[in-house]
Amino acid sequence: MSDVLLGLKNLKVIFPAQQGIVRAVEGIDIDIKKGECVALVGESGCGKSVTSLAIMRLLNTPPALVDVESINLDGDEITNYSENKMQDVRGKQISMIFQDAMTALNPVMTVGKQIDEVFIKHQKLNKKEARIETIKALRLVGIPEPESRAKAFPHQLSGGLRQRVLIAMAFACMPKLIIADEPTTALDVTIQAQVLEVLRSMQRSHNVSLLLITHDLSVVAHTADTVYVMYSGKIVEKAKVEDLFKTPHHPYTEGLLGSIPRLSDTTKHFVQIPDSVPHPMFKPTGCYFHPRCKYATDDCKKKMPPLERLDNGREIRCYHPINFTGGETNE
Repeated sequence: MSDVLLGLKNLKVIFPAQQGIVRAVEGIDIDIKKGECVALVGESGCGKSVTSLAIMRLLNTPPALVDVESINLDGDEITNYSENKMQDVRGKQISMIFQDAMTALNPVMTVGKQIDEVFIKHQKLNKKEARIETIKALRLVGIPEPESRAKAFPHQLSGGLRQRVLIAMAFACMPKLIIADEPTTALDVTIQAQVLEVLRSMQRSHNVSLLLITHDLSVVAHTADTVYVMYSGKIVEKAKVEDLFKTPHHPYTEGLLGSIPRLSDTTKHFVQIPDSVPHPMFKPTGCYFHPRCKYATDDCKKKMPPLERLDNGREIRCYHPINFTGGETNE
């Protein structure tokens, strides 16, 4: 029996526009094992959130055009599920934590009633039974005075509490997979750490798989087991979190790691990747990262490098992969 909970194969998402075609995601594969935390990392605009919405089947088609070979959830192929069938999957088997709780929550409903609906729909409880479970869920994520908080509207709660409400809602039916899309972006650093600790402890204690979407590698270091690095719609590197931080092989990954400030840094020099992510409608030829890469050669400018699997299970899309000292390697 396979230990892979979610198998995503060859996902492509494009958005036709008057000026051309926006190629948001270009043929990516992601595997998430049971009980594993997988991080999908990259700069804004690289296609991370579109990937998560495609997995949840939440992209409007049109305007989006989605082509995927397989979305396999614990042995069930959900690629061609009807919308009614997907509504049964969402919340019960896959849940999502959105990055902005204020827009994700209904502003004219109390947070308790919004969580009640999850239990009423997926566990067929009555209103009284659902409210009992809602209080338990709020208490589980560390919300003080859950009975009174359940009667509050979203605007009456702080950002940190609203995010905990989303976590409580996501874990309500103990789904097999939770997708967290930048769950701490709008929070200050102290609250961010608290929310991440709640999310990670809930994921571990209930053995739920977690897909964490973020641009912050410092978050990944303390949370993830496996990391996929995404750039301009393509996966450029995959590795175990310890291996990635110790020996990044792709120049883009090296740049992301170099931009993280460290207390032990004696150079007092802030590393910055030059320029910005290319517009998804006007991507360069060859490797999409070559205009920003100090190791780029003519080969990089002519043809997209394939995603190659290394002997240690890592994957790399680069003609000139580097080791942790910055030199080239023969891998």
